[in-house]
Parts: sequence; structure tokens; C-alpha cells
Amino acid sequence: MPKILQALIITLPLAAAFQGCHRDTGDAGRGAPTDTAPVGGEPTYRVRSDFEAPLNADDAWAGAAGAPQTVVADRPFRLRMEAEAGNEEEAPPKPGHLNLEYRHNGGDWARVEAHGFPYPLRELEIGFADAAPGRVPDGWYTAAGDGAGLAVAADDDGAVLTVQAGAGPLVVMYPPPWELPAFSFAAEYRVGEEGESGFGLVFGYEDEANHWLLWVDAGKRRLRLERVAGGEESVLAERPAPVTPGEWFETEVKLEDGELLVNFADDTLEFSHPAGARVPVSDLGFVVAAGGRVDFRGFVIEGEPRSPRVSIVEAPYANGAATTDVLAGSTAPFAAGAGVSLAEKTPPVAAPGTHTEIEWPLVIRKFADGAAMNESGDTFEFRMTTPGGRALAGEPVPVHDATVPVHDGAVPVLTLEVPAGHLGGTFVETPGRIGPWQAGNGDLYFIMEPAESDNLFMMVKSEDGGRSWREAGAAGRPATGDLESVDARQVGDTIHILHQVSEATRYHAFRTSDHAGEPDTWAVTDELATEVEALSQMASLVVRPDGSLVTFFLGDTVAYAVRSPAGDWSEPVELDNPAADSVLVGPQAVLGKDGAVHVAYARTDGTTWFQTLGADGALSGPVQIGAGAGTSEGDWGAVLPLVYLPDTDTVVVIYRLGDGTLWERRVTGNAADNAPPSAPVAVTDRAVVTNAVDSQQAAADAVVDADTLHVLFIDADERHLYATADAGGWQSPTLVVGDIDGAWVRGNVYTRPDGRTVYGYVYDAGSQGGAGFNRYGELELRHARP
Repeated sequence: MPKILQALIITLPLAAAFQGCHRDTGDAGRGAPTDTAPVGGEPTYRVRSDFEAPLNADDAWAGAAGAPQTVVADRPFRLRMEAEAGNEEEAPPKPGHLNLEYRHNGGDWARVEAHGFPYPLRELEIGFADAAPGRVPDGWYTAAGDGAGLAVAADDDGAVLTVQAGAGPLVVMYPPPWELPAFSFAAEYRVGEEGESGFGLVFGYEDEANHWLLWVDAGKRRLRLERVAGGEESVLAERPAPVTPGEWFETEVKLEDGELLVNFADDTLEFSHPAGARVPVSDLGFVVAAGGRVDFRGFVIEGEPRSPRVSIVEAPYANGAATTDVLAGSTAPFAAGAGVSLAEKTPPVAAPGTHTEIEWPLVIRKFADGAAMNESGDTFEFRMTTPGGRALAGEPVPVHDATVPVHDGAVPVLTLEVPAGHLGGTFVETPGRIGPWQAGNGDLYFIMEPAESDNLFMMVKSEDGGRSWREAGAAGRPATGDLESVDARQVGDTIHILHQVSEATRYHAFRTSDHAGEPDTWAVTDELATEVEALSQMASLVVRPDGSLVTFFLGDTVAYAVRSPAGDWSEPVELDNPAADSVLVGPQAVLGKDGAVHVAYARTDGTTWFQTLGADGALSGPVQIGAGAGTSEGDWGAVLPLVYLPDTDTVVVIYRLGDGTLWERRVTGNAADNAPPSAPVAVTDRAVVTNAVDSQQAAADAVVDADTLHVLFIDADERHLYATADAGGWQSPTLVVGDIDGAWVRGNVYTRPDGRTVYGYVYDAGSQGGAGFNRYGELELRHARP
């Protein structure tokens, strides 16, 4: 059995340590318990309305203890629950950890997993700066060998974990806060010259005779993937590696899709090998050869991120922080419990004859992996379980003639509210025009993903003017996911879509609900437009009056391809670039007069340009629009979606400079006509967010209503959403949505059923590249749509 060096989170077979609170009352109401009598009053729960409140604050509650509550989708909340342990004569005096389970709308119970929100990271960095010198850091334990040589020490390079093995190998393990069927385990280390000068990163650990490891052999300067089964060692893969005793190195081993991947010294050496067998889920750690010495500066443990319906998130307190007796439920003696933070189980809690309190930080998502959707009115129940799966409470109490199940008082019953205008999900990474579009019957459509961890292509739809959203056409959605760059145009009852991923661009088309024959269905999915490896994903689309499509995209430079009305694609044609030392990037296109297609783009030298592709296929020479847009990769998306003014045959090019300000110039007629662009005019002197979450674009959008231009943008200082309009000159920006950490905004102009013309838009209010912050809004415009 492992020797426990510190208090740690471990699984213990303690089905009897915590006795259930479930009562079987039959028709007569509450009667004698089926398990053990309660020590005092009934355990209860309470929901916190202030997620940032101190762990043991006795305020900031959403409602009374034990009362059903409403929680808001994609808004973290905290759930505090009591649990009672059985009396000592009824259960052995063994504290143990607890897990949390939930069920959705009365379905099956499922374990609540821990995943970050809004970005679903599962990453734990383990350092030793805060550990006491001369002590074993919290959580680490000796699984085999003599642990006397294991301690934190001060070093010229900072605090390190020093490991000196004795006469035999020393195995030291650490329990991650999550189960890790797939993982990444990395260490920064310095190998000593004693003994065999080697150590291994250990995973899939069952015991000393059955485990997996990546052996770092400093003596032979090699890395070896090994498996130990029944005490017999086999080498799976081996590579030379310049491991030098006394120098610091980083090494990572990863298990992903049945493949073991090794990375040494920041990609100096990489290799992989099939695992060939199931790697058991286990704690992670290391083994040091007999007599060997290793110093560790830190470890990083990562798990596969997911976005389930419900997850445990990071709290504003440390995982395992002690709870006090706050809830007025159980009157049994109190034993300190724990506040949980981004972990799937509590530390060992409660002694027999006592009760404890656990606080769980949770989020319930609008959209989850697999495009699963939660809706207003959905119910979520929660219960805690022992390591063996015994529920402390959770089943409905049968009550005669009850129309709604009555639950034990310790079972939280929470109802979900999805606020009006809330989409949730994940924004397209580099969006062109992605909606909202309006069908002829008033339905709205928008393109997005359900979650950052599951990049499905979704068309979501609102039938109530943007208040609520559901996926449309789910059964036939495109197979190509990962919405790296998407641009689309609506023509009648069809939305035409260009979708670029790293290795190709593809065409999709969606029929809206006013389509006469096949409403809310995909007409085309995953049609290959081009196979071009992209420097970065940047694409734009135009639909000509004859039904042909003109697509611009970034490969090694900006190129275009044409889809004929019959559905045939031309070969890509690169745009001319007289500047040999720069690359064309960030195309944005718009349809002009008589089938002409206008495109604006940036060069990597920071200049901005404009060209016209005539209906006859003739391409004009480039016209310079601006300079000073910035030269870094994050500046490549310098041009906003273009706006066309048909009355004057004018294209408005709004572009961002390196200082973040927006400017505009106008080109009347085709570029081939040699009409000079208008003088540059500042749209706003506020700096606009640039390259939000690696999108390389300005966080701004432009549309036209009649002869008035409207721009929405997210300012770089506050990250709030502002609006401005060109009404006889660009107006001073007005705040539209404050108190957000905005990243993207895209919209369109349409007329509501009440006859009012609006600028409908969707913005990301602060997902940080994750999910759950897409929201819909409208600006009522002064001009009626012609």
C-alpha cells in the first residue's frame, strides 16, 4: 500500500462512511429512515447569488436554505451542500472524499466533471515556491521505495523538489484533480550525476509491477517509452536525447487517441508510438533509479478539455479550503469540509457522527459538446456520492397523488433560465459576415459552434426576434468543423457559406424556413472549393446575380476561385503583388454593379489595397487605400467587411491602423476606372480591439441602412461595445453594452415584424476564446428600409 506523506485526495472504499439522507415514506409522508437515523436536523443546501463571495460568507444567497432556485445559463454559481456521516457504531471511522452527480430533467444520474469556464482548460501547474522547505509538498506520496530523500529545498534557481533515491528505486505519485483517460504530463528537471542518473515519468500506475513510464536516461543520453506488466519490462520506443546531468530540461509525455507522444526540450525531439493496450487511469508521478538524484522545478498536468451540460469550474478560493458551519440544517457536530475548485472530488471529509459542508462552483451551459442544448425551464438535481457510488440522497420521495416528485431536503432542485437574447456557444474565430440573417417570415439565423471543445458547424435560429435560439438543420449539418474562418451571403431563401480551415476551403448552403420545399435544411455541405494550405484562415465570398460564387481566401497569399452556376470550381488564381517582400492577407469582398466584385486586403508591409474583378473576369490593378496598418501577424485582418452603396456605385473600405483606430475611404466605380479613392476619414479615434483571441481582426462591424453607414466596435481600453454612424460625418461613439470583456461583433440590417428597421447583431461578451458569451442585440435605426 502506498505510504501517505501528506493529506491528499484519494479514492477510498467507503460506501458506509456517509449514510444516505433518503427517506422512503410511502403514502403516509415522512417515516422511519431506510438507512440510519439522522443525528440532528435535516441536511440542507443553499445557492449563492454572488460567485465571488468569500467561501464562508453567510450572505449573498439566492434564496432560503433548501428552497428550489433558478440559475442562469452560462453564469457560474456556487452550491453549498451539507452531508452527514453515520454513527461510529454503524460505520468505521474513515473519512473519505465525495463526488457530485446531477440529472437533467429527471433523466439518469451522471458524474459532474471539472472543466474551466468560459475556456474549458484542464491544466494544473505544480510549482514549489509556496511549499515549506524541508517538507514534502502537499499531495505527493511515496508509492514504492524509501521517501526519506524527498523534500522541497531552496536553490539558486528557486524552490525545487529534490529527490534522492536510496538503495532501491523510489516511486512518488500525485493525484490529479480529475480522472484522466487522456492526458499530458510534463516536468522541468535537472538530473544529478549520482547512481544511474536516470528517472522516469510514471503513468498508468497500478502498482510497482504494473505501470507505464517515459524513462529519461542521462547516462546513455536516451529517452525510452516503457511498459512494466507483471514485473516484466518492455521497451516500446527509444530515441537518443542530449540529456546532460546538471542542466535543466523539459520533457512531456502525452496520451491521446491511443497514441503516446513524447516532446523533449521544446520540440528539439518529438516522437510517438501506439500504446497498443489500454493505459489505466491513474495518478501521475515519477520513479528515480536506485541511488539517483533529480531536482524538479515544476510539473504541468493537462487533461482533455470538454464542455458538458454541467461542470465544476474554478472558484475564487483555493481547492480544498476549509468550510465552516454556515448552513442551519443538520445539528450534528460539525467537521470542517471543503470548498471545491476545478476538481471532481473533495478532500477526505467528515468523521462518523458529524456533518460537514461542501461548496461546489458550477456552471450550466446553454450549448454543450455534441450541440446538446439546455433550455429555460430545464431542471437540474444534484447529489453527492461516496467513492463506491453510494448516493447520500437523491431519489424522489413517493407521495400519494403528487404530480411533482418531492425530494429529500438535501437534494438541490434547480431550474434553468436562459436570458432573452442569449445564444451561448462559441464565435467563429475569424468571421466575415456570419449573420444574423432574416428569412422572409422574420426568422433569424446565425453561424457559430456549440463549444470551443467541440467545433461543430451550427446554424442557430430564432423564431421570436432574437430572444431565444435553437439549432436548425442539426441532422444534416456540415461534417467539416472548426470554424476558423467563415463568410456568408444570403440570397433569397438560401444562405451561401464559404468555410476555410487550415488545409482547404469548402462551400455549404442552407435553406431558411421560408424555403418552399425543404425549409431549415442544408442544401450543400462540405463541397471542396480549393485545397490550399493556409498561412492563416481568412476568406470572403460574393454571390453574383447569375448564381456564380466568387471566393477569396488566404493560402501563401490571397487568391480567388469561381464556382460556376452549374457548380464547377475554377482553379485558384493569385492576386498580383508587385511588392516581392510582402504577402497579401485579410481579404474582404463585396458585390458591386453589374456583377463586378470588389475586394480589399492588406499586405504584410502594413499597406491596404483595393481591386475589382469584372463580370468578364478581368482583374484591375491594385489601388492603395492606406498605410500603417501594422506588420505583425495579429494585424493581418486590417479590413472590415466591405459596404456597397448602390445608388452611387461606391464601395466603402473601413480599415484599422496599427494604433487601433478605424479609418474609411470610398471608391466610386471600378478600380479599373482609375477613380481615386476619397480622402481618408477617421471613423473613431478610440482604439479598437485587435486580434482578439487570435482572430487577427479588428473587433468591429460595418453595415449600411439606406445612405447611412453604421459601425459597431469594441474599444481596446474597456472592451465595451460602442456604436457610431456617418450622419453628415462620423458621430461621437455611444456606449451600447458596457461591463463586458468583448471580443467579436457581427450583424446585419433588417426590418422587424413591427416595421422598424434595426441593426441586429451578435457579440461575444467575454468568452476569452471559449464558449457561453454570445448574445444578441439590436440598434433601432433612424431610416426606414426602402
